[in-house]
This record gives sequence, C-alpha cells and structure tokens, in this order.
Amino acid sequence: MFPIGDDIPTSSRAYVTVGLIVLNCLIFLFEVSRPGDGMQEVTWKYGYVPAELVQESQEFEQTLLRHPPMRPVRDRFGRPLADFFGRPLAEPDTVAIKAVTAVPASINIFTCMFLHGGWMHLLGNMLFLWIFGNNVEDRLGSCLFLVFYLGTGVCGNLAHTFVDSSSSPLVGASGAISGVMGAYILLYPRARILAIVPIGWYPMTFSLPAWVYLIFYIALQNIWPALFAGGQDNVARWAHIGGFFAGMAMIHVFPHVKRTPRAVPVYNRDEDDADFVL
Repeated sequence: MFPIGDDIPTSSRAYVTVGLIVLNCLIFLFEVSRPGDGMQEVTWKYGYVPAELVQESQEFEQTLLRHPPMRPVRDRFGRPLADFFGRPLAEPDTVAIKAVTAVPASINIFTCMFLHGGWMHLLGNMLFLWIFGNNVEDRLGSCLFLVFYLGTGVCGNLAHTFVDSSSSPLVGASGAISGVMGAYILLYPRARILAIVPIGWYPMTFSLPAWVYLIFYIALQNIWPALFAGGQDNVARWAHIGGFFAGMAMIHVFPHVKRTPRAVPVYNRDEDDADFVL
C-alpha cells in the first residue's frame, strides 16, 4: 500500500525535505554512474556495517576474514559463471574489503542514510519522505527538522545493530523516514492519506485516516515480518521500527511542535473520489 498524497496544507516551503530528496537522487546517480563494481565499492565504503561499530578493530578484521564480501566470478565477457549444478560462482571482493574500513562506522551511520540499493528503493523512500516530511518540517521548522531527521535515522540504525550486528552493509533513508512517519501519526492523526494498492492490473485507491495507515505500516509491514519472517527479504525492518518509535518519542522534545497547529480541513466523505473510503 503506497501513499500518494494527504490533505494537510503547509504554511511554509519544505526546503529541507526537497533538499534531502534532491541530494539522495544526486548521490544515487553518482552510485549508478560508477564503472564496473563501483556501486558496490561505494556501498561498502559509505554504508553502515553494524559489526564495525560494536567490535574492536582486530575482531572486526577477523570477522571480515571469516565472512568476506563476495562478488560473482565472471568470464572475460563479463558474464557470471556457475558450477556444474548451476550455482553461481563467487570470490572474495578485495575492493570491498579494503573499502569497508576506509571510513569509520561513526560516520557511516550517517552517510548510509543517503545511499540506496536500486531505483525502486530510492523512489519509494523519496515518495514517503515527500508526503510525510513536508508537514513535519512545517511544524518543526527547517533546522530542527534536519536534526530530527538525522537523529531518528541514527536511532533506527542503532536499533538494527542491537538486533543484528552483522557484517552486511546497511543503506537507505528508511529509518529516518520512518521517524518522520512516527512524528506524523502524533501531529496529524486525523489527516487523510490517499494510498494506492495494485489489485491485478487495476490500481485501487484507498482513503484512510493517517493513524490507520501508519499503524498498518509499522505493525503489519514491519513488526509482524520482523518477528516472524526472519529477515528473509533482506529489509532492515528493525531500522524502520526503531526510527518510527524514536520519531514518536523525539517529537515531544522539540519546542516548535507546541505552537498552535494549522486546522485540519473539514473532511467530507461524499466528496472523496477514492475507490475505498474508511
């Protein structure tokens, strides 16, 4: 269920939200423009590896030796090779092993928020950031919103580290954006979220209260699979969960949220054009 809009107007321009979207897109274009395995090198150099934060340097080096980053073995035409049973061949990625220790984890815990693993990862995150970020920025102000965004992102990464301190790199803005969504559910619980769900070839639209949509997001899309799917889809759901609840907690300590909020528009169910209205 992807959100495509809300009904809350803003009283100021969302400079930081737009700036973050532009910056993330430019960095991703830089990633994909790198020749050869350049994108993987950027991921390992500036992505956040939890094991590097919690282990001593020598212990972390031993972890890399036992579980080194791997890359596919290719022939001279660049085609991946496989063994007799069709399993892809892989070899230790010496470039990634060198890159992972080039930048300390205390910096990568921030830089990883600006990296993405693919187009869909980027576009999905930027869509969520725009829909929920501009309203939260409107309430906090641009400077405080940037601090809030980075803070919830770090909290999300630390939550992931607490559950899974592996040597795999973590990339993406999802933890920080989840923090923004955690703030949104407290600031605008009665807002209407227009979401789209592809059913077959038909994109069905749903109009939901923000609190319903965001509980669906955190409970069914993150907490449930985190507890029972075992991370099989390679999504850092504990970063989402940690960021979301950090956002709910941190929004109380930012002074600007105590000012009188803008009035929520009067909602008329009969005028809603969505296929399904709750």
